[in-house]
Amino acid sequence: MKYQFILPYLAACLMTSPSFAAETDQSPLGKQMEAMNNAFKAFRSETDSAKGAAKAREAQAATLKSVLEAPSMLKSMPDGPAKAKALAEYHRMVGKLYVTFCEVEVAFLDSKFDEVAKIVGSIKEMKKAGHDRFIEE
Repeated sequence: MKYQFILPYLAACLMTSPSFAAETDQSPLGKQMEAMNNAFKAFRSETDSAKGAAKAREAQAATLKSVLEAPSMLKSMPDGPAKAKALAEYHRMVGKLYVTFCEVEVAFLDSKFDEVAKIVGSIKEMKKAGHDRFIEE
């Protein structure tokens, strides 16, 4: 008798978990950032040079696509010099991130895993700075 409630309970838990409850209308930028983050998470602990370099290239591809988009907070700003400056700053930060992912790829190809670990730390800082600057609370 107790078990008749387990299946509906598990189904409810799954439907409300973050993976299922994610927004179905995610922005194009959000999709690219998610792809970038997934590749970043994958190469952080990678010990195979070829696989790590491939994940770095995935992050690079997502970064290139994300530079063509604009964060929603910029889209909601009125046109003018402040918006133009903020968009240029966004492009600069994403450009730096792209270069950093290229450095990760080179480090993997050279099998310099200690260098990859150092670069991962700088990517985390870049991510935090970008999110602090361009994500509205």
